[in-house]
Amino acid sequence: MSTLQQQVDPADVGMSGRHLEHLGSLQRANLAANAYQGSVMAVARHGKVAYAEAFGKADEGVPMTTEAIFRFASMSKTVAAACVLQLWERGLLGLHDPVAQWLPELADPRVAVVEDWNVTRLASAERPITVHHLLTMTAGYTNTWWHRMFEPSVYGVVPQLLKDAGVVDTFETPATTLEEVVQRLATVPLIAQPGTMFDYSNNSVNVLCRLVEVVSGLDFDTYQRRNVLEPLGMDETWFFVPESEQHRIAAVYWAGRDERQLEDAPLGAGMLGPEYSFSEHRTLTMGAGGLHGTTGDYLRFAQMLLNMGELDGVRVLSPAAVRLMTTNQIGDLTNWQLTQNRWGYMVDVQEGENAPAGSQHYLGGPGAYSWQGFFSTKFVVNPRADTVILTMSTPGFDGALPHNLRLVAAASAAVVD
Repeated sequence: MSTLQQQVDPADVGMSGRHLEHLGSLQRANLAANAYQGSVMAVARHGKVAYAEAFGKADEGVPMTTEAIFRFASMSKTVAAACVLQLWERGLLGLHDPVAQWLPELADPRVAVVEDWNVTRLASAERPITVHHLLTMTAGYTNTWWHRMFEPSVYGVVPQLLKDAGVVDTFETPATTLEEVVQRLATVPLIAQPGTMFDYSNNSVNVLCRLVEVVSGLDFDTYQRRNVLEPLGMDETWFFVPESEQHRIAAVYWAGRDERQLEDAPLGAGMLGPEYSFSEHRTLTMGAGGLHGTTGDYLRFAQMLLNMGELDGVRVLSPAAVRLMTTNQIGDLTNWQLTQNRWGYMVDVQEGENAPAGSQHYLGGPGAYSWQGFFSTKFVVNPRADTVILTMSTPGFDGALPHNLRLVAAASAAVVD
């Protein structure tokens, strides 16, 4: 029996069943408005599933089910962070160690000084890039897909340099490896001095995944499977979905219309689409965004975090590691490109009684943490309420994110004790 089939009466875990019924009404209204075409939502409290329902369709002529496989996209980052912190708690690396200790090609980085959309000079980095910088997105790495999306003009220059160097940081599918990605990344200047600026970056995470390979002596896929996925019973989570299970992958639809996205679309200096899920290339285990899996599988990972590193008697992380992951690690900086909240180690963290001014990303109260994926998936863990909430839907480009956030708020309000 899968995780989502083991449901309890909401009243048994201090939740209002009547209030949870509102979630179905919201889902049906969203479907009628073409906000998305399919969705799975799960709510757990005190470690038990109080709500799990599927809505709409997974593909043309295929009803959505709770066993559908979703592209986790950036929700993969949180799993990758758990792998790194396992190495930390075993004493195999220090969080403030220079990453060049294991990846010498990243020694002596240069920082791009840009004026009038041109690199005027390359400045020496004032400090080495550390593991902590990578985990907090403050290493100075950026993405091809931020090209010309923001000021200052450095965003018009460094993302293009990454593209020109052949750095793969989206789901494009040339046959490459983590090792090759890092080698190419080493030839491109940073966007800012390490430790001074938050920049949401797939490249930071891919460096971490390569670090796991070098430190552990295993390829990243093998390490993650042996040390996180298998211990948690996440046997339906993969980088590369077996051919026999590919029919369960939910299709991606354009946000706001009943039309499948079948081709790549522009994103910054690159192109991005859903068909990487069926690529013939199986060489890049991109921990920044490559995992696929079921809602029930990811619920197990999120519940492990809420349990301070343990699930069903199996410890995956120490409580110390979970506290590091899920508390503010960037001081007064914010996740300014996406939510305006604080950032831990690959999770968005809410501080204070409300989300920061101007943010729509209210997570349910102080101490709640979350992350989301490009293909409209999201998880939220609220330690105060002892809840885990997942909303998994079908549009690309985070098209369902506003609707998912309202569903999260409604599910949070169902707690009555």
